[in-house]
Amino acid sequence: MAMTHGNKELVAATLLAATLSYGMVAQATVIFQTDFEAPSYTTGALAGQNGWQVFGNGNAATVDSTTPIGGLQSAKVTGALALSQTGPFHADASAISRITVSADILLTSSQAERGWQFSAIGAGLAGFTGGIDIDPGTDNIFAITNGFTSIGTFSRDIVHHVDLLLDYSTQLFGVKLDGVTLANNLAFCGDNGPCNGAPSGPYSDVLFDTFGATGDDAGFIDNILVASTHDVPEPGTLALWLAGLIGLAAMRTKRLPAWSTSTTA
Repeated sequence: MAMTHGNKELVAATLLAATLSYGMVAQATVIFQTDFEAPSYTTGALAGQNGWQVFGNGNAATVDSTTPIGGLQSAKVTGALALSQTGPFHADASAISRITVSADILLTSSQAERGWQFSAIGAGLAGFTGGIDIDPGTDNIFAITNGFTSIGTFSRDIVHHVDLLLDYSTQLFGVKLDGVTLANNLAFCGDNGPCNGAPSGPYSDVLFDTFGATGDDAGFIDNILVASTHDVPEPGTLALWLAGLIGLAAMRTKRLPAWSTSTTA
């Protein structure tokens, strides 16, 4: 069917509306965000600063300025002070169904390395949703899901950006390392043990901790962001829409009647 002048204008309006709609959808809702910078944070114990809590040995988690991985300060967990399992967590309960939990993480190398963990968890540190364990011997990344699947390797002495993509409506999550997808559609752990897949409640806490035999390594975390997740179009899709709009506008200009471009004395 031939496209009439009115059809073309309707298509152009539809494309424009879709483009504007996607631009609005791309705006995420921030649930929690921090870079551990002054004056909001001061060097020393992290517990008690801006809502942070620490389980285990609270002295092991500090605001540190000797090894900044983003700005001038970061949060540090000293493995040597972690008698069993120790780490900071921040509670920000949210009923949003799709959430991204992101952070920059640096783990130091040493002769006695500990295991490390970055995850999202339910209220009261009960019920893991999704996250990663980093093995102390191999530095393999294990997804916190049934079977603890190995999904990659976490190099020491290098800052890595980690994204946990959590969907509470489907009870599935994904993991990205430095922008590269390591895994998708992993089942929520659901508990604090073998990951039996029990339904996980709403998001509550972001957790960074260390566990295992006493070691002398250290972990640093910075630029934490917890935000709602929205689908955004690929750049190529937006380019196609814009090209369509430009093309339709050009066609409409060519078909304007002669009188519309004349001037009046």
